Amino acid sequence: MPASEAFSRRHLALAFAILMPFMALALQLRLWTSIEPLAFMLFYPALVVSSWIGGRSGGTIALILSIVLADWFFMEPLQSLRVDNPTHIARIVAFSLIGILIIYAHHRFQLRTERYQNTTENIDDVVWVLDAETQRLRYVSPSIVRQLGFAPAEIMALPIESALTPTIAAQVRSLAVGDTALGNSVTEEVRKTRKDGSTVWTEVVMTQARNQRTGRQEVHGVSRNITARKYAEEQLKLSEQRMRKMLDNIPTAIACCTLGSKAEIVFLNRQFVRIFGYSLDEIPDLGTWEQLSCPDEQSRRNLALPWKMAVGTIPGESAEGMESRILCKNGSMRDVLINADRLEDMMLVSFTDITERKQAEQRLRHMAQHDPLTDLPNRVLFDEHVGVALATARRDGSRFGLMFIDLDHFKNVNDTMGHRIGDLLLLEVSQRLRQTVRESDIPARLGGDEFVVLLQHVHHAGDALRVAEKIRTRLGEPFSIENNTFSISASLGIAIYPDHGKDSISLARNADTAMYHAKQSGRNAIALSESGAAA
Repeated sequence: MPASEAFSRRHLALAFAILMPFMALALQLRLWTSIEPLAFMLFYPALVVSSWIGGRSGGTIALILSIVLADWFFMEPLQSLRVDNPTHIARIVAFSLIGILIIYAHHRFQLRTERYQNTTENIDDVVWVLDAETQRLRYVSPSIVRQLGFAPAEIMALPIESALTPTIAAQVRSLAVGDTALGNSVTEEVRKTRKDGSTVWTEVVMTQARNQRTGRQEVHGVSRNITARKYAEEQLKLSEQRMRKMLDNIPTAIACCTLGSKAEIVFLNRQFVRIFGYSLDEIPDLGTWEQLSCPDEQSRRNLALPWKMAVGTIPGESAEGMESRILCKNGSMRDVLINADRLEDMMLVSFTDITERKQAEQRLRHMAQHDPLTDLPNRVLFDEHVGVALATARRDGSRFGLMFIDLDHFKNVNDTMGHRIGDLLLLEVSQRLRQTVRESDIPARLGGDEFVVLLQHVHHAGDALRVAEKIRTRLGEPFSIENNTFSISASLGIAIYPDHGKDSISLARNADTAMYHAKQSGRNAIALSESGAAA
């Protein structure tokens, strides 16, 4: 209400309140001229009306005017404000006390009414009261105009199905006939049509109550405009859907878990399920995921780090570049790179599948350390094995041997049958070496037709010679390659640690020298190094 209009209404109410004592005087003079015992008879109702309309100010002015007019016209001496008679004084005092009580009671009631009106009429929520028996709205706050565009009278004239919701209308009808009860409260979100045709989302909260004055069953409700909230929820939902689509279409597996002691997994993207095979129902928390998917201790530690960050057992906001091996649901193993970031209310863990990269690295490593034709260890890897054997022998005081093998007349095979047959022969030689040596021994190809064997756990020279004889005999058996059958022989030289050398260089030199001695003695022979270790 505009301030000017409110000001005019207050002045009009005050004027009417002042007028009431004069109206009581006029009526009382018309009825009788002298009624000293009943001098205030009609001034009582006038005072009640004045205090009701004009409030405390109007009632106070009406009280003073009533005393003056009653004294002037109805108390001796007439037309005088002098009061000498104790009886008159008592009547004036009694009227004043009763008048003050009336003014105070009206003032308190108006204060309560104003507070209620200020609460219901100045808030955006619509407050309403419905009579459960008559199925009619008894009160609707003015904020209904802002919410739906209807005046309170218009909305109260509508059926409750339109004014409220069909669901609430059915509950109210059931309440009226005593079939059911609403309980403490009922909340419903409903989309309603405004007077101008637009729509608005409202949240209706209502509860049943009994009117203490009338004893009638009522339903008290509040309708709140939640359009902005519903729009925000819809935008949040759309944003979440967009984010889910983005996460589902990236090549990285993503898992999101809550913070705290449970670390519940709340989201797995499509790539996670595709790579690892586990669904959200199967791994409700990171602890379960850790138990199912970690085959070794190092992988378990790396995978447990994001979980420990989530539950707060270790500090940290992020972790990057942790490699782990994951056991998938189908039993396969995947190598992953784990990154974890702590967000406001959750932990986001990403798993980049590096299985193919690790396999490629393994293939490259294998190619760098193995002979491409025979797949035997090459010189680089063989030297690493010899270094390990030397360290072990020096620590434990044990012995091992080196055996050099050279195929006799291999060049003739290449020259007469071609390099293809020569390569297939080398491949067959490598297979026979694997089959003949002991499980602990390591055969290798140094290049061309030269092979070498690391003989481990050699207690004396006789152990090495027995293995050498097996190899010589096996390689002397005929070869059948692409319908070509032929035989070759091999010359073998052996050096024993520490008898023939205390380092890899001297051992290799002495084994190679022994092999040439075997060739010089007629080939197809075995020679043990005759050189002693340097002091």
